[in-house]
Amino acid sequence: MKFVKKIRYYPFGYRISNGEIETIPEEARLVKQLFNDYLIGDSLQRLAMIAEETGLKFRENANGWNKNMIARILDDERYWNGESFPPIISRELAIKVTHLRRSKAEPESPVRFLQKKTACPQCGNHLSRNSKDFPRIFWECKKCGTRFGPFSDVDILKAVSHKFLNLCRNPGLAEETEGLDNKLSLKVTRLTHEIDQTLNQRQVEPEKTLSLILECAAEKYQVCQIGRLDHRTRNIQDQLKGHSENREMDRQLFNQIIEKVILEPKGSVKLQLINEKII
Repeated sequence: MKFVKKIRYYPFGYRISNGEIETIPEEARLVKQLFNDYLIGDSLQRLAMIAEETGLKFRENANGWNKNMIARILDDERYWNGESFPPIISRELAIKVTHLRRSKAEPESPVRFLQKKTACPQCGNHLSRNSKDFPRIFWECKKCGTRFGPFSDVDILKAVSHKFLNLCRNPGLAEETEGLDNKLSLKVTRLTHEIDQTLNQRQVEPEKTLSLILECAAEKYQVCQIGRLDHRTRNIQDQLKGHSENREMDRQLFNQIIEKVILEPKGSVKLQLINEKII
């Protein structure tokens, strides 16, 4: 059996020579430039472009530079701690860059757990959270192009929590609109009567008749769904029992009974329950 020798990679800027680790002058110069340029305001993407222009490679098999490679260099303590590798930058410069990196780092979003449920009020498509201008957060619909914001994550979370806790205190909000099944049944009756009248005419209009039949079939289907929705409503109300005194949102309960979080242009929200009721 043939064994392939594992290649050992050293941090960018270093190599092994005569059993000793030493710096590579041209790579070390780039490392210093990256730290200094980041400190004066260049973005990771801009630094990746600068590194690309040098013709140097992050590692032998790398195809170009990207901002993740730059971030790895800026966060690598081996460039300044002097423990295993000769320092390339000063500890003072490293501390300044580290503090700047931490100040720019975006904290964990408190609305991450509900992001998959966000929906556009215009087309119903999923909304994407855009934090490129953090702390100014925007929400975007890639389907219809609608853009909301800027909103803070805290304000969105407060709006969702307020609406959900109100549902916990008032389970009756989960019930379907009163008389919906009666309205649908009356519409089915009317359409059936129109179809009969059309078929009893001497000259039947095929397109008109087909249109009425399809519309009637759709309404009958809606009537059939009422029972299914009622079952879901009872399920929601059963799950809400014992939560009327909640002062904080139960995320597990939220995930079980909320289908969508519909974000409105001014930052308010609507919740669509699993029985399709919107509150």
